[in-house]
Amino acid sequence: MKYNNHETIASLEKPAFSSNEGSTICSEALVIDRADGVYLWDSGGKRYLDFFSQTWSMPLGHNDRKIISAVKMQLSRITHLRTAYSTKEKTELAQKILELAPKGLSKVNFVLHGSLAVEGAMKLAINYHKNRGKILYLEDGFHGRSLATMGISWKIPDSKFIDYFTNGIEAKKDLCDIEKKMKSCRPAAIILELVQGNSGCNILDKQLVKGIRHLCDQNNVVMIVDEVQTAFGCIGKMFLCESYGIVPDILVFGKAIGGGFPLAGTLYKEKFSFQPGEHSFTFAQNPVSMAAGLAYLEELKPALARVGELSPLITDLLKSIEKKYPNLKNSRGIGLKGAIDVLDDNEMPDCKTADLIVSKLLEKGVIISNSRCRHLGNTLMLQPPLITTKKQLRMAFEALNSVLHEIYSLNFGESPVALAVENPARVDLKIANPKVPAGVKYHG
Repeated sequence: MKYNNHETIASLEKPAFSSNEGSTICSEALVIDRADGVYLWDSGGKRYLDFFSQTWSMPLGHNDRKIISAVKMQLSRITHLRTAYSTKEKTELAQKILELAPKGLSKVNFVLHGSLAVEGAMKLAINYHKNRGKILYLEDGFHGRSLATMGISWKIPDSKFIDYFTNGIEAKKDLCDIEKKMKSCRPAAIILELVQGNSGCNILDKQLVKGIRHLCDQNNVVMIVDEVQTAFGCIGKMFLCESYGIVPDILVFGKAIGGGFPLAGTLYKEKFSFQPGEHSFTFAQNPVSMAAGLAYLEELKPALARVGELSPLITDLLKSIEKKYPNLKNSRGIGLKGAIDVLDDNEMPDCKTADLIVSKLLEKGVIISNSRCRHLGNTLMLQPPLITTKKQLRMAFEALNSVLHEIYSLNFGESPVALAVENPARVDLKIANPKVPAGVKYHG
């Protein structure tokens, strides 16, 4: 059957089946037809700026020529082997990652996605501490959507899966509470994200992380750092833990490393090991993904300079939006990750308005996201690809400015967002004669 137009595809897909059921946000009406660079096109020909990089799985943008070339070459040689065998690409990628890894992490294991990589880290820790089976995790943390990883992630209190959440112990982001839990519960490991992505880009304090490293050493607890959302590029370094001055016992990576193909894994110290077949899956070490990963790493180093150019600009623009709109607070970011909270007039999380902002931005051709864990969605988050230009940043923030103006009905004169892109030092979104709706607090 031929799909001739946008309406035909949408009408065919909806009644027949739900391809997106169970996804984070159900958007079946948006049917993507092609992609290139920072852009997506739907089946009706409309163009979208992908400013969430498909959850940072496309850091070099869509259809990167060198990655596609490497994949095509691999497809002509070997498309699939189970994990019992090795390939030149797998060996080279493992060697390259171990060369880049923090000192002391001497082994690597590949899988398809982050949840499986986290489960691998859990297995390694439990293998090491044979009489311990609990994993400590931090409040607001997120480590996957498999049953095992949901058990060590922030929990929805009334989840129907709650009976399966038996392996995780939640701790506050407080050294006293963490130490208390370590001593009373004797966990095999503690797992943490240095940037808690799904709960709204919450950046952990460096002293907290160093303190956790010290407590792990004192209490013989394995330290697992989940860098699925931060490793290999988006923060301007290969691994964020390097900026924190610590080396974990186990490091989990994913998303970016595959350059758009499914690939993740664990890096770990010599003292940890899997038993034969213990973490082996039919498609876990696909040769095509290995080839894509190698090509991605070859292109990554020169692209990292873009983080230093764009990161201060993203930060300044978010701060300027915060100054202009009283209901947007707590702008923050690291590298190319940016976030800002949407609050109601009582300064409580406003998830409905955040959803509306994301939806209206989509109508204007800009894709961002909002948090889906902490507060269930009041944090706007963006994460543009490394290849983004200042002009494209201007387009995205002009669209955001327009949407916020429409929603909050504020009057302003010349848009300084465009000026800011050309001259970051001039960022100052002052409101000219603001007309503030009744009940809205203005702090400008």
